[in-house]
Amino acid sequence: MNAADILQALSQRPFKPFRLTLSTAREILVEQHDTVLINESRTTLLALEGDRWHIVDLPHIVQLTFRSQPTAEELAR
Repeated sequence: MNAADILQALSQRPFKPFRLTLSTAREILVEQHDTVLINESRTTLLALEGDRWHIVDLPHIVQLTFRSQPTAEELAR
């Protein structure tokens, strides 16, 4: 996963909410396009989820899935 993939998902109109799955299997839900920032060097992502901020190194993002797709947990069942 790279910054261009995430930026492309953020720029879709109409916006489609998506999940970012991390290398730890943790998932971050992105419900609005303006709740994610990527730094200039495109190495770090800052995401607001509810009232929590997540700071993530981009290499730790292993998957981007749109909400209509099953979660990693659902696939494991």
